[in-house]
Amino acid sequence: MDTVGRPLVVELDDEPDAPAPRPVREPRGRRWWVALLLVVALVLVVAQVVADARERDQNAALALVPGVLVPLAVAPQPAWRLDADTYDVTVVGAQLLEERLLPDGSMLLTSRDGTTGSPGWTASLLAAPDPPLPPAAARYGLDCTDGPALPRRVVCLMHDATAVRTRDGDAAGSSTATSEPATRAEIAVVDTATGTVTDRYPAGSGDTVAAALAVVGGTVVLAAPQPDGTSVWSLDATTGEERWRVHADTGSGGGWLRWGAEVRVVPVGDDAVAVLGGGAELLDAADGATLGSAGVLSTVQGTTPDGRALVVEVEGRTRLVGRDLDVDLDGNPVPVTFDDASAPALTLTTGGGLRAWDVTSGESRWHATAAVSTREAVVLTGRVHVHDGNEVTTLDARTGVVLWDASATELLGEDLRVTGVATDGVRLVVTGIDRLGSRAVVVAVDPADGAPVWRTEVPDAAAVADIEGLLLLWTGDDVAVLR
Repeated sequence: MDTVGRPLVVELDDEPDAPAPRPVREPRGRRWWVALLLVVALVLVVAQVVADARERDQNAALALVPGVLVPLAVAPQPAWRLDADTYDVTVVGAQLLEERLLPDGSMLLTSRDGTTGSPGWTASLLAAPDPPLPPAAARYGLDCTDGPALPRRVVCLMHDATAVRTRDGDAAGSSTATSEPATRAEIAVVDTATGTVTDRYPAGSGDTVAAALAVVGGTVVLAAPQPDGTSVWSLDATTGEERWRVHADTGSGGGWLRWGAEVRVVPVGDDAVAVLGGGAELLDAADGATLGSAGVLSTVQGTTPDGRALVVEVEGRTRLVGRDLDVDLDGNPVPVTFDDASAPALTLTTGGGLRAWDVTSGESRWHATAAVSTREAVVLTGRVHVHDGNEVTTLDARTGVVLWDASATELLGEDLRVTGVATDGVRLVVTGIDRLGSRAVVVAVDPADGAPVWRTEVPDAAAVADIEGLLLLWTGDDVAVLR
């Protein structure tokens, strides 16, 4: 019978011709409401699935934005330590690559899992010198970088300049009394999946030895300091074939002592490159043609969040120098450690408060007098988060209206100062150190209202900072990763 589970109305009658019982039908209106509820439930499920997918897509997109921390849903703790001879780190996808300078002068690149710290491959980049280095001397010329046009590869520059450590153990480069300038340099291209060195080619010798590099598109741009500027040339990233070579007028700074000075090459967008020495020149990545100059009395702070232009500080003012862009702004530039593009074409300066400008036109968007001495900023979900060491202030990115603020004491505790603001794409992460440099604190708050989410305190810590999307903790000579 097909009425199992349905209520029946049965009339007890002894008459043999009584009609057979029939199932009671549910009212038509009730069936309609049940169907409606099913539809509503289905819509809610689909909406949640779509929202979850959108959130996953947004988180995945944010994970690719420079400066974003690895996700930190709970309070991090020291998880593992970098090798004692690590010179610098590069994060490529889920890998942490450690650039290592061994005491004998050899150079290595080693891989770790960025989540667990478990070791992976080791690539030998440069052998120890023969004859050995003199006592207290150390090499320091190692620089590795990657680029979006070179998937699964990292490009490393190695040169053989040396400097002598002082008796108190200061880093190489601190003394030039018996230092030696670079005599040769080499490029190594490393497969990040296996650690195999797939290509090697020279990067200068004699008076023209590359001291800095950048990957722009499929090319490697190298810079060698000269007495009257900088020699710049471009190589094919795979073959090492030279594409162009120019002389950039970056000001004086030559001689063999130039190896103690900083020379940098900075990608600007995907078709230009800036060469920094005593001054800065913007070059076309295709042929080395000069696109602009920041002058020799300037300090380059980096690039705008969208990568379109150099951010240059010149005598208390800010210049944005890019291809077909040269904008002059009031105030000193504010470094932006992360920008999710929720406030497009926004750049920040400080001077009599915090100022927001349109990158393209140079027009003022707003001026907030609340954040007077801003040191650093994060732009996230339409909000600008800044700090001045003593306070964190959050403003509406469109209007400059203060949404909330909190002192270092409120966020971190007594006798602590703010050293940085960062984000994992969801939370605002504030780092701090006590005034004696012996205790580090990291807190996460809701970026909407500053409500605390988690807090980590580490004793015997000298500093804490976010580097390449990781929170690194310095304790004496050790560097630990907070996860």
